[in-house]
Amino acid sequence: MKDVDEKIREYFIVKGELFRLIMDSKVMIERGRKIARGIARQLITLGYDKGKLLDVGCGTGRVSIPLAEIGFEVIGIDISPTYINIANRRAKEKNVEGRANFIVCDAREMEKCTSNYKPFSSVIFVWSSVIGYYDEDIDSKILSEAYNITTDGAALIIADAISKEYMVLHQYFFGMTRKVYEYDNVVVIEKMLYNPATGNVLIRQDFYEKSQNNLMFIGDSHFELHLYSLDELNKLAYRSGWCLYRVLTDLDGEVGYSPLSSLNVIFVKCRK
Repeated sequence: MKDVDEKIREYFIVKGELFRLIMDSKVMIERGRKIARGIARQLITLGYDKGKLLDVGCGTGRVSIPLAEIGFEVIGIDISPTYINIANRRAKEKNVEGRANFIVCDAREMEKCTSNYKPFSSVIFVWSSVIGYYDEDIDSKILSEAYNITTDGAALIIADAISKEYMVLHQYFFGMTRKVYEYDNVVVIEKMLYNPATGNVLIRQDFYEKSQNNLMFIGDSHFELHLYSLDELNKLAYRSGWCLYRVLTDLDGEVGYSPLSSLNVIFVKCRK
């Protein structure tokens, strides 16, 4: 059986171009801009618009670059050299290379990777990035490293993440589901299988390119993700020095939590 590191590298590096078909589609780029606006709104309201922002698992910069365009100084890290090269090129194309820089980095070593850029006043994890791909101890270590490289009173935002509550409801009503998504000229057939005993969801994806009236198979990929409920995520963050500040149904500012929506949580450093 493949270990976790090998599975992650296969999905995001070896077969990373398949995931990029989703990440860089028009709909996801626009979603990234909307998320960036929501994050900016929250950080500005809370007074975190000064200082550096760290985007963990930044991909090709779909959230980081819009944040830089708004005026934030952003450092993005990702395990994929391909994604980082694309992000740096796009930052230059958008004339924000002075405010957005991207480096190859395993999030488990972010304290070491970002030593030339820290401290940060805020850290973001967007779209189930990084947290959940390993085990709980490593997830806690990742959040602890985020704690260590941030200023006193820094903010941590986990946004647009899928929650365990959502998946439990989904599994109860639909069981193993098969969904079809369209991203530009690509069709992705996705199957999700949730294991309530482990809290893990296995997602398998088949990619097809639309050619006239036909679909041409171009590859398949899969990944497994551990899902946290809101209370579990809160406890995990607290272990690493982060205290819950606000839960939002969406990043536009509606306070509250619904298991039918994405998980959007703001933490701040706990007082010593």
